[in-house]
Amino acid sequence: MVCIILALIAYLCINSDNKTMTFLRHRAASLLFVFTLASQLAMAAPTYSAQPGDKDKKSDKGGGGATPNYGITGYARLTSNFLDRGLSYSNNGFAMNATVLVNLGSQFKLGFWGSNISKLGNDDDNLWLKYVAEVFVDFQSNSKFVFYVHDDHFYKTQNRNGIRYGFRLDYSRFSGLLEWQNNYEGTGSSAYYARVKMNTKFSERTGYELGAGYTMEYSQAYANYIDLLATGYYNAFPNSRIEAGMTLPSNTSQFGDRSKPGYFLGFQLNY
Repeated sequence: MVCIILALIAYLCINSDNKTMTFLRHRAASLLFVFTLASQLAMAAPTYSAQPGDKDKKSDKGGGGATPNYGITGYARLTSNFLDRGLSYSNNGFAMNATVLVNLGSQFKLGFWGSNISKLGNDDDNLWLKYVAEVFVDFQSNSKFVFYVHDDHFYKTQNRNGIRYGFRLDYSRFSGLLEWQNNYEGTGSSAYYARVKMNTKFSERTGYELGAGYTMEYSQAYANYIDLLATGYYNAFPNSRIEAGMTLPSNTSQFGDRSKPGYFLGFQLNY
């Protein structure tokens, strides 16, 4: 069902230009995530399961254990502000994200991720869609190495389309990431992004995450900058997470309102 809805949204985004179809595209994007949330709530297990950062392989559907898993994993998330690397991609308004990944064996995932977006440029922004491939290896029970490729597509701002390659290493409660992309913010220039995060738990269901990232890009249009992130979370329901946090970029002017200090409340459902 999710795949069919996403395909319909992409078709409308690519093949329609008038105001009526623009309205329909925005409504369709919203319906996608409402249906996703509803369907995954219906599928949620009746008992508590591990959340992101938990390393129990028995409950980690995406873990690279010895037993192959050919199921589907992912999440649906509703947030008051879609923040990524210190920038708002939803014009400081509500956004809904969803991802669906198919586990092809014990160490490979393939799927897609999508979110509504707003006011990234002069075009009619409404959808960011990624095709995702991941290869991951568990070194120990508390560590994981991931290599990923993201094929980014923006509708209608297709000048932002590009490819991202990245590595992520999770070790105990720490996580490090290094990523390269070939079309930073639609400039046609390469950029590198590095980030470290720390996850600290107060209890089995509550905790906080602190992170810092650095964007180094080769375009004359923008300067390099640091982004800080702090998030508190509570795993209130089975396979779910309530979170609140803020982000602060070091350069608060070069991206306009998108790079001002941002705050968010969110609800995420894992499946």
